[in-house]
Amino acid sequence: MSKTGEHRRQRGFSRGFTLFEMVVVMAIFVLLAYGIYMTVNAAMRATAILIEDNLQSQRLDAFVSLLRRTFHNLPASAQFSGGIRAEGGDGNSEIILRDAPGAFAWGSGGASSGITALSVRPRLGGGREISLMHLAGASAGDEQRRALENGDWLRLLPDLREAGWRFYDPVLQDWVAEWEEGRERPPLVELSLEFLGEDIPRKFVFWLPPVKEVIMFPASFEREPTPEPEPPPQPPEGGSR
Repeated sequence: MSKTGEHRRQRGFSRGFTLFEMVVVMAIFVLLAYGIYMTVNAAMRATAILIEDNLQSQRLDAFVSLLRRTFHNLPASAQFSGGIRAEGGDGNSEIILRDAPGAFAWGSGGASSGITALSVRPRLGGGREISLMHLAGASAGDEQRRALENGDWLRLLPDLREAGWRFYDPVLQDWVAEWEEGRERPPLVELSLEFLGEDIPRKFVFWLPPVKEVIMFPASFEREPTPEPEPPPQPPEGGSR
């Protein structure tokens, strides 16, 4: 074999080996890029979950603080009731406050009369959410029910699997799911909830101030004057010394 043929054969082998090396390099590059992508994607998802958990905790803390402040500052004129209200074939656990000035007020302030409803309602897409509605001057009965079914609700706490209210009855010394309007306020209110994606329920208990009866005397009422004590008897004049 001539030197020229041998040189060409060696150069062909060199070209084929270079192509194989490029294929190996590209495969390694693809594997490294895929590994980096999966690592970055997992880190981004973990960061998003952590941020969502922090936002959920902050939202829950703010909601619980709002409930404690509102229940603690209920005026003596506020009427309290609660229970399960059927709506669209589903039961919503809710609390009704009537004539509670400033209850759950936002913006420039709340109305001085009317109905404030805090209800556990079905959530679009599944689950539940706690929502708020204020009805100024709404009456009880069917009018109240229609207003609550057709009104605009303000969402306060979304992404719940389940939630419900209970009330402590000091007579029964037990928790009940219904509290009739007109009764004296329950001393304690319990909220139990469970977020979507969680299996551990959370419970919060709120204290309500009792209504103290104030006795008002009419303006025409006059107290009887206290009789003045009689002066002690004086000794007779000219008596024996």
